[in-house]
Amino acid sequence: MRYGVTLPAFAEWSDPGTVMDIAAEAEVAGWDGFFLWDHVTWNPEWGGTPAMADPWMCLAAVATVTSRVTVGPIVTPLSRRRPQMVAREVVTLDHLSHGRALLGVGLGEEFEYKALGEPVRDRGSRLDEALIVLTGLLSGEAVDFEGEYLAVHCPPALPRPVNGSIPIWVGGHWPNRAPFVRAGRYDGVVPRKVGQERGEVFTVGDLEALRAFVGREGDFDYVMSGLTTSPDDNAGVRRWEAAGATWWLEALYPFGGAGPRMRDRVRAGPPNL
Repeated sequence: MRYGVTLPAFAEWSDPGTVMDIAAEAEVAGWDGFFLWDHVTWNPEWGGTPAMADPWMCLAAVATVTSRVTVGPIVTPLSRRRPQMVAREVVTLDHLSHGRALLGVGLGEEFEYKALGEPVRDRGSRLDEALIVLTGLLSGEAVDFEGEYLAVHCPPALPRPVNGSIPIWVGGHWPNRAPFVRAGRYDGVVPRKVGQERGEVFTVGDLEALRAFVGREGDFDYVMSGLTTSPDDNAGVRRWEAAGATWWLEALYPFGGAGPRMRDRVRAGPPNL
């Protein structure tokens, strides 16, 4: 199992310098990955409207102060992004980090679409088309694609990724099936539970059922997240590993004055297994 941290560049962490410092601390402490949320606005019903930094700019800065950790967004709502822009952003991040970039993608939050006047319908179909275009662009070959939402006919997009490709993790809510059919075509899955925002819990049994449904092992990542209190608070992480998880992401946040405590958790290092 590998271990990362995932956090929003929000509130007191909206200062890019602070994000850079946290990333450097994470690498020194032995974490394997550093991932940022990708949002452009926030739902006031979830507790105000915090200051927010651009995650891609912050990830570029993070790449310059780290040398080992995997870096990327978890997750980018590709349905409302231009895939050609995301392709250039992630390849640039990949070269800046000397081949350490990873791309997490998903549908994104419905409130962001509505707040910015973007269509909510058919997000899944648009995501599928955007992934076809994006992976074509990442291949360094010419792209000719005609879909319902996208029509792309362009020469090769260069340079190619440092290692020839960039891992793609796909987010989704279990037990919906479509997101996990989609994820099975790429490199990993970041699952949540339908109704998680209302207290529903993704369980070890859910992970086992998800693995059986996706049917990928070895070259595929099953990514779980949560919050532990210390490296020795590892019983839950052990259960996820036994159920087939390949990554554990420590889900950090600065809300409610928790920033200093969360920084201490980063400095303490990943779970001891």
